[in-house]
Amino acid sequence: MPQSPSEAVFEWAQPQTLPGDAPIYMSERYQSLFAAQDASEARLLLCRTGNQVAWLPLLVRKVGDGIHEAYSAYGYGGLFGGLTLTDECVHGLRAFLYDAGIVALFLRHSPFLVNQLLVPSHLTRLNRITYAATLQGKSTFTDYLAGMPQKLRWSANYAMRAGLTVAFHPLTEFKHDKILAFYRQYTALMAAKGTSDYYRFSESFFLEHARRLGNDCELAEVTDSEGQFLAGAFFLLDRSGWVHYHLSAASKKSMKLQGMELLMLSALHRYGQRGFTSLHLGGGHALDESDGLSRFKSKFADRKLEFHCSAVVCDLDAYERERNRLPLAHSSFFLISDARGIPPTSKYVSFARPA
Repeated sequence: MPQSPSEAVFEWAQPQTLPGDAPIYMSERYQSLFAAQDASEARLLLCRTGNQVAWLPLLVRKVGDGIHEAYSAYGYGGLFGGLTLTDECVHGLRAFLYDAGIVALFLRHSPFLVNQLLVPSHLTRLNRITYAATLQGKSTFTDYLAGMPQKLRWSANYAMRAGLTVAFHPLTEFKHDKILAFYRQYTALMAAKGTSDYYRFSESFFLEHARRLGNDCELAEVTDSEGQFLAGAFFLLDRSGWVHYHLSAASKKSMKLQGMELLMLSALHRYGQRGFTSLHLGGGHALDESDGLSRFKSKFADRKLEFHCSAVVCDLDAYERERNRLPLAHSSFFLISDARGIPPTSKYVSFARPA
């Protein structure tokens, strides 16, 4: 591939150069968490044109001899900064990645940053709708519920009358037993749903959330009147004022008793009280919002955001050759490793538990 005429400069940067107000998804702590999960390498790419800069966190995974692909970690990513890439800049980016042996790039943009606008529109595709709620600083949970729609008030009151309570545990406290209770519920839920192997995260993976993310990650748990764990969710906290609904699991009993509604309303109240401005609930399963998860999340939201993805081939010959080298289980998937359907060998099998 010839060198790009673009004036944009691209170089690998140290993780500490990422601005402190970047989303937690882009932080070295979060990136390294999923790099270990995916058997990938976490890298930070610095993009510069004149006085304008942007950072691009990436996971880089080997898929063949001298062949790699780069992608956004599970969650959200894309560019962070004041630089908007032109088509000429994208040409320079492709050339830089080509020289690094990276044949393909897949970006999961961040709806709460609207950073899909930082790349040419013809490179982005709308994947689904996500939901966000503006947080309020009501003094009591009762006051907060009073301002909610009647159906949500009914759900919360029903759950509380049934003896359900919600507690939040900052992971700096490392509630080992709480995390393991969540892990058991999460594992059971994934098995019941027949979820793909990638999302059947290990016990060590959840324990690593505590070690790596600490006070910027909280576990909310729903328990019954006897203290039995019924449901839970991890929330990620940003210094920019955003909170993110991360991973969750609920028993059938909890759902019947409106436990997840109580959990979500409790989270909206808690984080509003703590001075956060918005909670990002993520999206559902279907772009047309017809699925149950979309309907659940939309009940708590006052905004809809667009989640876009970008797929860029940096070396077409090597990309096609590597896709054809081994059988593909999911030929419609862009990334070679995803198309092969072979789960990566997670490094978590050798991780020691935090003390």
